[in-house]
Order: sequence, then C-alpha cells, then structure tokens
Amino acid sequence: MERGEQYHPAEFTIEARNKLGDKIPIGGHNFKAKVIDPFGGETPIAINDNGDGTYTATYFPFLPGDHVIEVKLNDDLIKDSPFKVPIDDSSETANSAKSYAEGPGLEDNQNTSSQKTPATFTIFAVDRDGNPKASGGDLFDVFVEDPNFDMLPVQINDNNDGTYTVEYQPKEPGKHHVEVVLRNKEKPLDFEHIKNSPIDVEIKAGTDAAHCIADGPGLKDGILDTAPAEFTIFARDRDDNPITEGGDPFVVSVVGPDGLQCPVEVVDNQDGTYSVVYHPQGDGPHTVDVTLNDDPIKDCPKTVNIKPGAWAKNCFIENFTLLVRTRDKRGDEMKEGGQDVKAKISDPNSQPVETVKTVDKKDGTYVIEYDLPRAEGRYLISCTIDDIDIKGSPFEQTVENV
Repeated sequence: MERGEQYHPAEFTIEARNKLGDKIPIGGHNFKAKVIDPFGGETPIAINDNGDGTYTATYFPFLPGDHVIEVKLNDDLIKDSPFKVPIDDSSETANSAKSYAEGPGLEDNQNTSSQKTPATFTIFAVDRDGNPKASGGDLFDVFVEDPNFDMLPVQINDNNDGTYTVEYQPKEPGKHHVEVVLRNKEKPLDFEHIKNSPIDVEIKAGTDAAHCIADGPGLKDGILDTAPAEFTIFARDRDDNPITEGGDPFVVSVVGPDGLQCPVEVVDNQDGTYSVVYHPQGDGPHTVDVTLNDDPIKDCPKTVNIKPGAWAKNCFIENFTLLVRTRDKRGDEMKEGGQDVKAKISDPNSQPVETVKTVDKKDGTYVIEYDLPRAEGRYLISCTIDDIDIKGSPFEQTVENV
C-alpha cells in the first residue's frame, strides 16, 4: 500500500477485525477492492481468502502514477479507505520522458522529396534513472504525416542495444509532422510521447531528374572530334525552379560509334550547375546520357553527330611558293618580265626534285612553286637569274616527321 512499480505485481493484506478492533481468525468475509489508475481506468485486482482472517490482494499496475485503491466490506469502505498508492516508472523498460530521437531525418532541409534513399533517424531508449538502455524490446512507434496530411509508411528496426533505427520516404516537399511514442507493453493502445516528440521537419523539394536540363556546344551536331566537347547540366526541382547548391550525383556517359566509352569529366560548381567535358574518340554519332540516381534527365539520352577535324600532328605543308622580285644594277625594281629566272631543288641525296615551276608575272616578279617529297632530310634550294644565285640563294629547307 506504500509504493509499487509499473509492470510488477503489487500486493497488500486486508485484516478482518470486529467492532472492538480485535482480529478475527477466520475467513469468509465479503471483502471487495477496486484499483483506479491515473487516467481513471480500472486495474484488475484479485483477493485471496487465506482462511485466517487475512486476505491477500494482488494487482498488476500497467501505468506509472498515483493509483487509488478502494477496499470495502459488504459495500462499506474499510478504515482509511480509499488509499492513494504511487506507482513508479518501470526500472526495466524505456522511459518515455527520458528517451529521445535524433538524426538527419529529424533535421530541417537535410532530406528532399526526390531522394531515392529514406530519411533516417535513431531513437535512444533511456530508463527512468536517465541511463541509456543496452537492450531492445521496447514498443516504440513512429507516425509521419506529410504536408498533404497523408501518413507515410515507417520502418523501425530494433538494434537490440537500446537504439532503434527509423526510416521513412519523403514524397512531398514541405513540413512533415513526426511523432515518436512509447507504447505500454501490456496495453499497447496506450502510449506517451518521448522527450522531444512531436517534431516538425522541413523537407526540401530537391533535384528532380525529369526537370533537369543539359545545354551547351558539346550537345550540338557538327562539333569536331579534335577538341574537347563541353556542356552544362542545370539542376532543377519538380516545379522547374533552379537548384542553387551542389551535391547531386549526376552521372554522364558518352558512347562513341564504336560502342566504347569516351573520357568524361564532371565538375560540381556548387551552385546547381555542373560543367561537363568529354573527349570524342572519332567522328560519327555519339550517344550522350545524363542520369541522376539512375533516372535520365530531360531529353536524355541524345545523339550528337560529330565531324572529323584536322589533326595538326597529321597535317603537313605540301606546296611552297616563293616570290622573286627583280631589280636592275641600280637597285630599281623592274616593271616587266622576260628575265631568265630559274629555281633548282636537290634532295638529301643531291638528286634533282622535278616539282619546280616558275611563273613570270610580267611585272618584274616571278612566282616559284614547288612541292617537296615526303622523305625526311635537308633540301637545297637555289634561285638564279642567268644562272647566277640571287641574294639569299641557295638556302636549305628541312623536312621532318612527315
């Protein structure tokens, strides 16, 4: 009658006495008892007649708090009845007022409505004395209501170490109302909120692959295969609003006409845009695909037709042109042609090169055109008038790496 503990049997003894206060040593009296819990509910109680004038009463308190016990004999209250008995919180189970929850799934703007992975948080079970529990088995429950007042499915995993991992999948941006409760293990319909429940959590709209776009010269037909191709990814939410921060795991794939992957670099600009550079491996149709969490962005994949471009290392000078300007003995420029201007070229083996052509422009100038063979080495070139070398002649020209 002095004190009890939740989930533990509580006993007290009734003694039968006569009007003079003397104990009656025999049983058979019509004692009755009623136990009222803190919420006005009635807790079952059993009375056992011991046959010696004493009666053992036993009840099982499900709730902590003050319980009122009425004991009657033939519908009359016995002395000092009703009694008020404090029932302490269970020392073996989690205490709702001491237990708490934390984690990214309970923090504002840490989760998005478009994310593929659930929002998560952890419940920490704490006993009535403030000690973390090291075992599982407590009946925690979680309710998550989205901005449309729809209840979201919730998964709770008992880690059997006093912690419970909770997952829920946001579908809509906006405020989500999260309630974490501890159910009564004997009366599961009864529950109490834990220490920091309820919690309102703001869910961001997040990046929506179907609304993201990519644009830039690297996605236009006609670019050349000799230079890197560039374009930009623009992250957007489901309402087409630009995302202004980075961190989205965009994946870019570029496949050439031979079916091989082209090298790709993606740079997160931390402002909702992502710079992409890829290196075509040849001409022809290239398939460019951009995905976010395995979902293609808008208008992807797309085909980019790439043209062959001139590759400097494979190009060479095939034809050379010289302009010979004639002057007389006084150094005055001549204004008419007809002079005996010739050009000769010898290859590295001193053999003549036959691809030399001289054109008289009839104005005192002569154009000498020639091709050099594609054999490496030094070529000796001489320009003469009347078989006499002009200034700067002869000179050498080197052919290499052809």
